[in-house]
Amino acid sequence: METGSLAEWVEGLGELLAVSVALFLPYYQQRKNNRERNQRAKQVIVSTTTSLLNQSQIQSAITFEELQKFISIYAVLSTNSKTIEIIDIGDEILEIIGDQNQLNDLQKGQLQQLIAKLKNLKS
Repeated sequence: METGSLAEWVEGLGELLAVSVALFLPYYQQRKNNRERNQRAKQVIVSTTTSLLNQSQIQSAITFEELQKFISIYAVLSTNSKTIEIIDIGDEILEIIGDQNQLNDLQKGQLQQLIAKLKNLKS
């Protein structure tokens, strides 16, 4: 049995590398896209919730309506467990706000905890 020339070994190694890249590149790109999408979702929820903390007419605020729509749309489009976790925190935020027009100190504290939880959540 012959071991082959160095050129054949290099060619075989190149083919193996090409197949490996072809198999794992789509997986890597999908993970990267999911991570970026989750990061954007976290940023939207955190920024809108932060702006709602000190508003006096939350129910009529455009920011509140945007948050509600964003969470409901993203819930339908969620494709991975991290996205679902982010949307669940967003749902908790909406539940705390409820139908209140102004938040009390307890509610503000709860929202700040959820904001911190979102910020610390790995995408």
